[in-house]
Amino acid sequence: MASNYDASAIEVLSGLEPVRKRPGMYTDTTRPNHLAQEVLDNSVDEAIAGHAKTIEVTLYKDASLQVIDDGRGMPVDLHPEEGIPGVEVILSKLHAGGKFSNKNYQFSGGLHGVGVSVVNALSRHIEIWIKRDGQEHNIAFANGEKVSDLEPIGKVGRANTGTRIRFWPDPQFFDSPKFSVRQLLH
Repeated sequence: MASNYDASAIEVLSGLEPVRKRPGMYTDTTRPNHLAQEVLDNSVDEAIAGHAKTIEVTLYKDASLQVIDDGRGMPVDLHPEEGIPGVEVILSKLHAGGKFSNKNYQFSGGLHGVGVSVVNALSRHIEIWIKRDGQEHNIAFANGEKVSDLEPIGKVGRANTGTRIRFWPDPQFFDSPKFSVRQLLH
């Protein structure tokens, strides 16, 4: 341990690096249940705001978890300041989201602006499908880094909207890599 603590000892981390370096500062590292809750909270917020009627949660044998809602779908247009799709901002930047003001949600759960980006940072792989504006889009990340750009993958009816997120938590960040089904059902 260094004996001289001065300004040169201050680290400035960017992107999702702080989460991967100190995951316990952002989530419960006992097991990946809190990650599931963060993804689920986004869908619940859509439902509470009156934009989603259905939320489906699936736990797969390959230790991945998927949440599907029929809400508005995460934004796919370019963010005016970041110059990348809204969904990419949400997944790759801490403290980015539509829940800081009351413009989009009167009520919201989870870690505002860090929730789903923490899920991305602590997952071996995460894939997002978005139905919005008559198209279905897909984007994917691995270990917090984008591995495929947002791409339209098909057409859907304009009223067919929503978000599907499937993620594979990285076992290295958790005491147990398995979800507690009992806690998820609670």
